[in-house]
Amino acid sequence: MNIVLRQGMILLSAVAFLQCGGGRQVSQDEPVGGSSQDRIIKLEKQSAKKTNDITLKKQLYREYLGIGMTAKALMTMEDILIIDPNQTDVQFEYGEVQYQNGNYRKAYDAFLNVMQSTQGEAYRSRVAAYVSGGFTVQRVTSSSAAEGFPSFSPDGRKLLFQKKSGTNWDIVEYDLSTQSEATIIATPADEESPVYSPNGELITYTSTNEDARPVDPNYKVREILQIDKTDNFVRKLTQSVADDWLPRYSHSGEYLLFVSERNDLRKVSYVAKQSDLFVMESDGDFQVQLTNTPANEGGACFSADDKRIFFHSDQNGTFDIFSMKRDGSQIMTLIDDDAGNDVNPCTSPDGNWIAFVSDRDGNYEIYRARTNGSGEERLTFHPGVDSNPAFSPDGSMIAFHSNRNGNYDIYVINLSAPTAVLNSAELVSRLRELSQN
Repeated sequence: MNIVLRQGMILLSAVAFLQCGGGRQVSQDEPVGGSSQDRIIKLEKQSAKKTNDITLKKQLYREYLGIGMTAKALMTMEDILIIDPNQTDVQFEYGEVQYQNGNYRKAYDAFLNVMQSTQGEAYRSRVAAYVSGGFTVQRVTSSSAAEGFPSFSPDGRKLLFQKKSGTNWDIVEYDLSTQSEATIIATPADEESPVYSPNGELITYTSTNEDARPVDPNYKVREILQIDKTDNFVRKLTQSVADDWLPRYSHSGEYLLFVSERNDLRKVSYVAKQSDLFVMESDGDFQVQLTNTPANEGGACFSADDKRIFFHSDQNGTFDIFSMKRDGSQIMTLIDDDAGNDVNPCTSPDGNWIAFVSDRDGNYEIYRARTNGSGEERLTFHPGVDSNPAFSPDGSMIAFHSNRNGNYDIYVINLSAPTAVLNSAELVSRLRELSQN
């Protein structure tokens, strides 16, 4: 073939190739490259012309989410679900976004629709994570009275907590096997924050009964008291003009940690007082201050070997979890999340875990982490307030109080029962319960 002719044919082929877009013609419906704003403008125009095109709308809401335009993303998702309610992937993502925005009821409604769809089983484990985290949560009490600050007996068979039946708090003991309760301490004053001694013979708690000042009960100071279960003899462990609260035993039973405002001598209102950590022998002797900072320290507990103390403090601005040696030295930041407050640590009996409370996701929930601060894991997922975790003696459960059903009740997280064992019907039942609260 003539060389000139061959070159002409090659040139014509190249022109044809370019005119065909390199073998693939770009559809006018596909978004072009460029910035997110450019793609959004193009997709909005295309979607306005093709109002029932679900593919375009999916591209559009994902672009919205990519630049934080969640309100527009949610509206676009809702448009899709009006066109086709069976878009399960959109329904699930809609629930996730609503949950992240704090619209829990809408989130649970969306997750319920997912679980009731033909593809529900495929989403079971992902939905379960929003229902109760990785483990099942069981309700222990359900009375009309408020109940809070639970702690386990040394044998794990009973729970001790405070209960407000009338106008004041009393101390109640609850038998987990018989589901019966007995009032241990009841006075006209407030008795709060009860804990068993490690041998189970003593109960230590706080009371306003010793404050005889003629002031509003809400402003009475608390003292730490101790009752012997064998003869009901009550011993006063602290006696100060300041507030003393939240006693916690060492695992040996030799010492008690507590929080106090006794060293804040400023002339400020009661609620503005600054708190520090103290330790004393379990009979009330030798009360020693452990922290002395401008910050507020509280929520202290001993490590499993009693060598260190975990506590919360707002010395960094928000409340974080810290650890220190039992003499108050070598203070170290353990858990620090800038998104919220981390408070009320509690150590597992094997010394591997710390359970704590955090509002980092916009609501107070129960979390846990390794005792070195790693491996943080959220354990509860509910729009109610979950607080004050306490491990069982064998470490298989965490008791806490929550107002997820209106008033405060006692719940337990069963660490031996992963939510993966819940079937779809159980998840549907749980979602219905949540969406109605």
